[in-house]
Amino acid sequence: MDDGVTAAEGSDSGAESGPRSRGPWRRAARRYVRRPVGVAALAVLFLVVLSGILGGRLAKYPVNHLDLTHVNQASGPTFAGRHWFGTDYLGRDLLSQVLYGLHTSILVALMVAAVATLFGILVGAVTGYAGGWLDSMLMGGVELIVTVPVLAALMASVVYFSPLTPTRIGIVLMLLMWTTVARVVRSNFAMLRQREFVEAAHAAGASPTRIVLRHLLPNSIGTIIVAATSVFGLALVLEATADFFNLGTNQVSGPTLGNLIADSTKYGNIGQSPWWTWTMPALVLVVLLVCVNFVGDSLDDAFRGTG
Repeated sequence: MDDGVTAAEGSDSGAESGPRSRGPWRRAARRYVRRPVGVAALAVLFLVVLSGILGGRLAKYPVNHLDLTHVNQASGPTFAGRHWFGTDYLGRDLLSQVLYGLHTSILVALMVAAVATLFGILVGAVTGYAGGWLDSMLMGGVELIVTVPVLAALMASVVYFSPLTPTRIGIVLMLLMWTTVARVVRSNFAMLRQREFVEAAHAAGASPTRIVLRHLLPNSIGTIIVAATSVFGLALVLEATADFFNLGTNQVSGPTLGNLIADSTKYGNIGQSPWWTWTMPALVLVVLLVCVNFVGDSLDDAFRGTG
């Protein structure tokens, strides 16, 4: 039953109509690899995320190691002492600090993306398939949550959850960001439940659970992956923003990309600070976000069958 809808939804040019390209995943992969920018972004994203996950194992120096020859005088990037990103005003190796900060930021974003995606799928599947009053009630709650400014919620959380650790920031983001996936899944399910293959499954006596798991969810997986990528990127930005404005962790409790950038203001305004103290962590964050956006756009095009 799935073959009919996937053939209808994923039909491409004659070059892709052979037996080796029947599956939607294979067709999407073939489209994706035709995009050099998407492939390059995926490779860079993988390397950056892997570096963040390994974090301390790749860092040459411990998180609070001080180079006493550079205390109170930040030194620029140099190969001497392997300070490739330079040192900060306390004499700490900035590359090691960035790796530790990237580790924290990546774990928070992955945690938010995973939990928000799973919960969003659950709510979206129920509302999209059931429809009726249940759809109206749950989606009304979703729309209410969407109106809550995330940064304002983080600020309010400081009052109740101080100190706002990375884990607590992640929990607040999860509670607010699952709505993105829920709306995407609900929209897809509401459209797909009208298709002939779903009606045929109903007529064959398939249970709602079987229809959702065997027919609706597999045909929505592409848009779910794209939505999860969007949640991951947004979680990175919001976590870094919270730390930059000192809503979350500070350098005492551990580095993140956001508080590393904020820490450079100890020299004055960012423009007056030694350029490497804020450029290096900011550059890593920008590269990460650009790669996430390119990968998300390429995945969207690949699963939609465009390009």
